[in-house]
Amino acid sequence: MSNSKTKHLLRLSAFSALVASSVAIPAMAELKEECLFKGEILQKQADTPLQIRFTVINDGENARCRAKRRGARSTIQFKASPDIQALPAGSEVLYRYQQLKDGDVRWELVSAQAPVLLSASR
Repeated sequence: MSNSKTKHLLRLSAFSALVASSVAIPAMAELKEECLFKGEILQKQADTPLQIRFTVINDGENARCRAKRRGARSTIQFKASPDIQALPAGSEVLYRYQQLKDGDVRWELVSAQAPVLLSASR
């Protein structure tokens, strides 16, 4: 594993821990399920909905994530916030999913990062 990949994974782990710990403790009592979904925006086409391929699913701080047991090709649909629509393909996103005991579902965009374009110098 390269040094830059190791640093990236360490930063991501630290960030995930920070995000997970930021959930208010009172909300814990009403949560049935909480997941952190990390993924990448796929190629966008004008006439199709935005698609995100989630590649990492972690438990939330306040509740276990049951989504990890679902099939590898499962599909999830939710209404994304308008600001994510402006992100280019390849952008990394982190979403928090919470299912409350009363059945309500919440999706929250925690972070988004556009891809870094590297230029080749000669």
